[in-house]
Formats: sequence, structure tokens, C-alpha cells
Amino acid sequence: MQYFLGTVQKQIGVMISIIGLIGVFVNIIDLAMQGETFIEIVTDFSVWLLFASLIPVMISIFIENNIFKYLQIIIIIFTGTMNIFDSYNEVYGPGLFFAAWLLIRHYGFFDKYRNIKYLLFFLYLIVLTQFSAIIHSKGTFDAGSSIVVYTVFIVLFVVIIWRDMVKVQTKLKTENRALKMNYTKIRDQLQTLEEDRVPYNLKAVKISPAEERVIKTLTVYKASNREIAERLNIAESTVKLHLYNIYNKIGVDNRFAIIDLCKYNYI
Repeated sequence: MQYFLGTVQKQIGVMISIIGLIGVFVNIIDLAMQGETFIEIVTDFSVWLLFASLIPVMISIFIENNIFKYLQIIIIIFTGTMNIFDSYNEVYGPGLFFAAWLLIRHYGFFDKYRNIKYLLFFLYLIVLTQFSAIIHSKGTFDAGSSIVVYTVFIVLFVVIIWRDMVKVQTKLKTENRALKMNYTKIRDQLQTLEEDRVPYNLKAVKISPAEERVIKTLTVYKASNREIAERLNIAESTVKLHLYNIYNKIGVDNRFAIIDLCKYNYI
């Protein structure tokens, strides 16, 4: 399910479809409570128009292309327009326009001629709100100014926060790329150093075959004296004697120094 709804188009389509179907159901219940018959309910303009508008949205859940992206935006803008015409001083209409604007930005439909499209989009919202205000408030032109100012405030507020988030995200991506480059550089340097390391010359310090078997077991398995004795099938006291001789021949005073010196002998 998560993979199926892995895109914004599908997620928006599911959300609008669910909300729209709830709206259809609420309208049907409301008409039934008003005493409407089944035929009157089914043929009611508000019911079938809302349901018909949901059909392309539901199709957009299964088909991914720009046509259905445009349809989603158009339906949201159309619904917002109807809300503003119905009531200029409610936030539902401007809120839907704001949602449409976010979706348009996400789909990248404002990438070209961005400023002009922004201006036309918000100019349409302002003219629509003022026209609705004039109709509903008997010609008072400034009646819808408060809702317009509120909408512009919300839009600018979100834009400011959004741009700051984008800047932070861009900075984090740049730093992440720099860290990856540094890590790759360091890894290459370490690999070069590792390739240049040569095994410790045990023959030069006259290590016997028995002592070398102790060194190998110690280096490979990081084994204790008892474990070395069990693996080599010798007495633990013999292991201690071998280690004592190894310390003297190599010139160290602990087993960890042996492991560090001989780690390239048994890769």
C-alpha cells in the first residue's frame, strides 16, 4: 500500500476522493432528512455534480500523468471559487486556493514565468473575493479586504518559512556531499596506506616455527593464553614461554603490540 501510494498525485487523489465521497454522503443524508425521495436525491444537482467531479480524481489514483495533475488542481480551484462566490468572508475558499498554489508549486507548473503566473493567480483570487464581497455586501468594495489581507498574510508567512526550510535543506545537502567527498578521499588515503604496509619480517628476528604458530593464533583470533594452548594442543605454560621469547626477540612487552605489528602477516 505504501509503495502504491508512493507519489503526491496518488496521495492527493485518495485524500480528495475520500473527502468528496464523505461530502456526497452528507448531502444525501441531508436531502433524505428533508423528505426528498430516492429519485430526487440521485438527480439532485449538488449530489451528482460533486460525484461526477470525483471520477477523474479517483482515476488519478491509478494513472500517473500531467493531465490528472492538472485536473486535481482545476477541481481544487473550482471548489475554492464556488466557496468564495458563496461566502466571501469565509476562509474555506482562500484556503483551497492556497492548497492549489502549493500543489502547483510541487508539480512544477510555475517553474516557467514564475512571477507572472504568481501575479495572475493571486490577482484572480483578489478580484474574485472583491467581486463576491460587492455582490453580498450591497456594493461595498472594501468588504472583502480583510479576507484578502488574511490570505496574503498566510501565503507570505508560509513562503518565508518554506524558503528558509529549502535553504537549510540545500545547505545540509551541500554539507552531506562535502562529507561524502571527504570520506571518499580519506578512504582512498587509508587504502593507499594499507596497500603500502608490508608484513612484519619474523625471520629477521629469528622467530621459530613454534613461536610463529603462537603469533598467528594470537593475531588472527586475539586469543588468550588458554585459547592458544587449546588451538595448538600444547600446554599453557609452553604458550607463556613462547610469548616470553617472542617479546624479547621482537622487542615488545605486551601481546597487543605483537598483534599490531603482525596484523599484516595473516590477512
